Amino acid sequence: MDEKLKLLLIRVYELYNKFGIKSVTMDDVSRELGISKKTLYQYVKDKAELVELVMVQNTMHHGQQIHTIVEKNLNAIIELLEVNRYMNIMMRDHNPTLDYDLKKYYPEIYRRLMHESRKRMHESIQTNLIKGQNEGLYRKDMDVNIISKIHMTRLEYKYDSDNFTLNELSSETVMREIFIYHLHGIANEKGVQVLNEKLKEYIDAK
Repeated sequence: MDEKLKLLLIRVYELYNKFGIKSVTMDDVSRELGISKKTLYQYVKDKAELVELVMVQNTMHHGQQIHTIVEKNLNAIIELLEVNRYMNIMMRDHNPTLDYDLKKYYPEIYRRLMHESRKRMHESIQTNLIKGQNEGLYRKDMDVNIISKIHMTRLEYKYDSDNFTLNELSSETVMREIFIYHLHGIANEKGVQVLNEKLKEYIDAK
């Protein structure tokens, strides 16, 4: 991706995340970025294309950050805790209005992004489960495919449920409890020992 376009998309994401997608016009974008609309339209044909590029770029950024964690070659449990730590930071800085606007006003883009996101998440969870089994930290008798789907459902359900307030949706405590619940369900005795040893250090580091 062109570096100038990449920087432009990052700055537009900041606008969308602060004010929501609907309320930010192309005039707002050109004014805030200090460029003419003519220059802006050299990069994109309309707002819909800008929205899609912004969201794809943001999704790729988070994917790269998680990939960086995986490349550290941590054991499966610590890797999952590190991913959870990153997701907490991501959710803390994320405005739910952005998702609401994307789903309501750009449903096709929302569906495509969600499809790709779910696919990557499913693969990532499965990879971690298999890694943990190979390291002797996770139960050998679990069905990796089923467990990965259950964990994905847990993560996504909190957004579709009335049981959580907006503040709770972005709460580090809620995310931490979901991951601890998940780990206790998949870890064997050795894995639980590793989890208990690292959990206080992980929580205190927040």
